[in-house]
Amino acid sequence: MLKAATLPTTAVATTTLELGIDLGGVKSVAQLGAPRSLASLRQRRGRSGRRKGAPAVLRVYVREQPLTGTSGPLDALRPETIRAVAAVRLLLERYVESPRHGVGLATVAIHQILSLIVERGGMSAGGLFNALFGAGPLVALDQEMFLGLLRAMGDPAVGLIEQAPDGQIMLGVLGERLTSDREFYAIFETDEEWSLRHGARPLGQIPISNVLFVGSILAFAGRRWRVIAVDDRAKVLNVEPHRSGRLPLFERQAVEPLGDRLAQEMRAVYLAQDLPAYADPAATALLQEGSDAFAAFDLSRRAVLADGPDTHVLLWRGGEMNGVMAVALLAMGAETEVHDLGVTLTNTTTDHARILLETVAARAPSAAELSAFVVNLSEAKFDAYAPQAVLRRLWERRHEAYVTQLPEVALQAVRLIDMAPSLQRLST
Repeated sequence: MLKAATLPTTAVATTTLELGIDLGGVKSVAQLGAPRSLASLRQRRGRSGRRKGAPAVLRVYVREQPLTGTSGPLDALRPETIRAVAAVRLLLERYVESPRHGVGLATVAIHQILSLIVERGGMSAGGLFNALFGAGPLVALDQEMFLGLLRAMGDPAVGLIEQAPDGQIMLGVLGERLTSDREFYAIFETDEEWSLRHGARPLGQIPISNVLFVGSILAFAGRRWRVIAVDDRAKVLNVEPHRSGRLPLFERQAVEPLGDRLAQEMRAVYLAQDLPAYADPAATALLQEGSDAFAAFDLSRRAVLADGPDTHVLLWRGGEMNGVMAVALLAMGAETEVHDLGVTLTNTTTDHARILLETVAARAPSAAELSAFVVNLSEAKFDAYAPQAVLRRLWERRHEAYVTQLPEVALQAVRLIDMAPSLQRLST
């Protein structure tokens, strides 16, 4: 019906429809929820306005909850509405994020090994290594990691590959089945959700893009939960209720990671107190609320908010940096929760937060030390077939730059923590 364009038609779709669907008659695109990626947003907007003389029309719909006497400071900041405006500002600047380097390398390596075996009918280990890992992005996997992949793929319990007496590597039973399925050829897959369990009771499913570790604090079904065990392959989290029950209303879980530039643009929107003409009256009112709260908390000069027994550390960085900081604080003994504005230290005073951040600033852990805490290493389609040691080394390499920045980011927060404002409840 969309392609025929003979009747007014509305399609409600997942993000899949943004990927190369060419429907010339689409008049407008609606984004449900504040955008998290400029590359994806440009793709989605580009589905409309494809006919000569027709404008590209994008509408963004954001859900916000009314503030009450028990609303926390993060809710008062209206971060969802602010992020929507920040994304539109960057869209108008024609900004697009750089690709996330290193994500899914193990999956690509496994996919290419299987594909080359299908093409050639069998190859030696040396032939596979020389053909795939000598140049390009897969050069990040050294010979030791490559051999680790082969051993994991050839494990009899897995059966992706097997070795003939003459040394040739061929497809195993599972390898034959995977490569004969047409879905094998798409290296990407739809976003997965994690299942939450409390004891034997299933709680539901949530998307997760941030780093996970045992001790992570998650928001689900209106309360906080602490992760006590993780099955990375099955995407199952075993959780227990957290003693700090109240949590912000704004959405904290998402599949799509938030980049540094968009997080920083959110702060720029607060500072500019921008009320753009394209915002409708409800959005304008929400933007004003968020800007007023930002000014009331003096967040142009401060980076820490006390919220009852918790302390929010506002980093204004993307999900990768926030996640690395959360793991570093966990290594210092803190209970941390990651969100788009930074990290929350639960049941932690601002004085204790200062001590923790000073420790990170003085002696930040290495990427290898931090990776030992990370449990959600499988991120891509075939990662479940890769050995944990390989995935852990790839995580270290991908986050090394962020780990290097830890002392500077922690020190910046420490400089501002003495001026952390007391929480003033806002109500409407």
